[in-house]
Amino acid sequence: MASRRFRRDLAAEAAKHFKGTAEGRMLAALEAGEMALALFRATLPPSTSVEVARRRLQRATHAGRRPSSANDGE
Repeated sequence: MASRRFRRDLAAEAAKHFKGTAEGRMLAALEAGEMALALFRATLPPSTSVEVARRRLQRATHAGRRPSSANDGE
């Protein structure tokens, strides 16, 4: 006997929230990250390199998090 319960169309639900192709969304996310890094770098002294700013931002982002044992084997 077939079920008459409501079934959600997951593709339609996802289409509401994710516009464009996967590659386009990935490029937009990377672009947003670069803009955030540029904004953070503007708060630092002018001689700060991009790599130093990136490390500082990463350290600040992960501060207070418990280290994972998943990467101990590396």
